[in-house]
Amino acid sequence: MITRHHLGLASGSMLILYFPVIFADFFVLAAIASGVCIGVVLPDIQMKKPRTFRALSLAWILVQVFKRTVMYLNIHLYQYIFGIQPESDDKRLTHSLPGVVFLTGMIACILVIIMWAFPALLATHYLKFFLAGIIAGLVFHFLEDTCTKKGMYPFYPFNETYHISGSIQPCNTNDPRIRIFHIQAIAIVVAIILLYGSGHCPEYLKWPVSVSALGIYILLMIYKAEVRVVCPVPITHKKSGAIKRGES
Repeated sequence: MITRHHLGLASGSMLILYFPVIFADFFVLAAIASGVCIGVVLPDIQMKKPRTFRALSLAWILVQVFKRTVMYLNIHLYQYIFGIQPESDDKRLTHSLPGVVFLTGMIACILVIIMWAFPALLATHYLKFFLAGIIAGLVFHFLEDTCTKKGMYPFYPFNETYHISGSIQPCNTNDPRIRIFHIQAIAIVVAIILLYGSGHCPEYLKWPVSVSALGIYILLMIYKAEVRVVCPVPITHKKSGAIKRGES
C-alpha cells in the first residue's frame, strides 16, 4: 500500500487497540501515536523522493535516515553472518518476519540504552509507550501489505519462495476496498465509544474488547482482500527407462 493508506489504516487500528488509554493519559497516547506513525512508514525503504516538499516528505526523510543507519547494519549482518548479499533497496528486507524482528530488536535496544542512560528524565517514562507504538506500526504495515497483490515474502532473505498476497492494487482507484477498510475502522471506533460511554463495559473488559475488535477488523481485511499463501510445490521427476511389461 502507499504511505497515506498505511498511515490511515494504522491510525484507525491504533485507536481501536489503544482506546482504553485515550482518556487515561494524553502523553501516553501521544507517545503511542507517534510511534505507530513512525513504525508504519519505516519498512518502505523503496519510497521515492516527492517532487515537491509536502507532509509526506517528512516520511521520506525519516526513511532515508533509517536506511543509512539501521538498514546499513542489517545488510552487513546478513553479509558477514549468513553470507547473504541482498540489495539495499529491496523492500523484501523489511517486508518479512526476519526484517520485522531485526527492526524491533534494534529500535528496542536504542530506546533501552536511552532509558538506562537518562533514568531521571520524565520523557524516558514515555519511551516504552513509544516503543510499543513502533512495534504496533511495524505489525500493522506487515498485515496491510499482505492484502496487496505484491504481498509479502515472510522468510526473505532466507527463503524467496513462500509468498503471502491478496488481490488489492493500491493505485487502482476503481477498487473501493481500501476506502471500505477506513470506513470499517471508523465504525468500530464509534461503536467502542458508544459502548464505553454507555457504562455497560466494565473497566476490566475494556482491553479484551479492544483486542477482540482489532482482531475482527484484521480478519475482515484479510477476508475481503482474498489473502492467500503461495507455497513451493516440490517437483516430481518421472523415471526414465522404465522396464516394460514382459521384459526381464
